Amino acid sequence: MKKYYYISIAYLIIALISGLFYHEVEYYTSFTDYSTLKYLHSHTIILGTLVFLLVPVFIKVFSIDTSKYFKKFIVVYNLGLIMSLFFMAARGITQLFSMPISSVTDHMIGGLAGIGHIILTIGMYYLFRTLLSSLKENM
Repeated sequence: MKKYYYISIAYLIIALISGLFYHEVEYYTSFTDYSTLKYLHSHTIILGTLVFLLVPVFIKVFSIDTSKYFKKFIVVYNLGLIMSLFFMAARGITQLFSMPISSVTDHMIGGLAGIGHIILTIGMYYLFRTLLSSLKENM
């Protein structure tokens, strides 16, 4: 269970760094427009830190770590979250620094972030599937 707390702490550190980075760069560049980077902090706190703080609780209460879907959840969810966060950061940095990028690159970043969100959704499916199978076994 310690492993999931450490994962949670790692996401918390990423969230704090991304929030600080956004705030400082926004101040330094006098940025006043919309940036995706603004939402990276909250996405990381909720989808990373909070979810992995709840996983040990689910293990203790529902024994979800015995489910055949649990390992799939861990791998797929982390892959999707890291991919989503990376491409959100890429999009936000290009916006904050007003980097000229081609239409193809812009669509590629958006598409890859979207694929990351789809993988993240599949990971959430595995979490709920894990919870459901654990509930059936414990009842």
